[in-house]
Amino acid sequence: MKIPTPGDSGLGIFPPDEVSIKIDKWRRVFDPNHKIISPHITLAFPFIPENDWPQMRPELIDCLKSFQPFDITLMELGDFAGNPLVLWLKPDNGGYLICIRAALEEQFPIYVPASEFGYVPHLTVGFFDSNEALSRVKNTILSELEPLQFCVDSVNYMVFGDNGKWCLRDKIYL
Repeated sequence: MKIPTPGDSGLGIFPPDEVSIKIDKWRRVFDPNHKIISPHITLAFPFIPENDWPQMRPELIDCLKSFQPFDITLMELGDFAGNPLVLWLKPDNGGYLICIRAALEEQFPIYVPASEFGYVPHLTVGFFDSNEALSRVKNTILSELEPLQFCVDSVNYMVFGDNGKWCLRDKIYL
């Protein structure tokens, strides 16, 4: 996982506040990055540099023109192995996120290269040093989790600022 540095950019989806508040209940405890970015689903990171954004924005609009707004439901948990271990919410979305990612890879191969591991849409909840800690938190969250549903009608272009936080720079509507 690449650590962002000032000037890095990304493309992602942000749940509405009423959903983010529920997710942040867990992220405040288990995700040390909760203060630098809101709950989100990453579509591409890194992405088009900010200096190139004005010229490339129309290309992104063209790339996304065939996609209509769609619903996402977050109601399952997944995890990634590694150091640290990552606990995440799985978006149930009929494959729309995977299709958007594939379109981005095709349209912007320099900025969005295909991953050897494939794209796994997810919304990070927290990071853990042991399987036991992850399992304990996973069970706790599953006991509290109710389906979190929202409509995705836009994607967000973000830039990592000198202040160490991600800043929304643009929104592209589907």
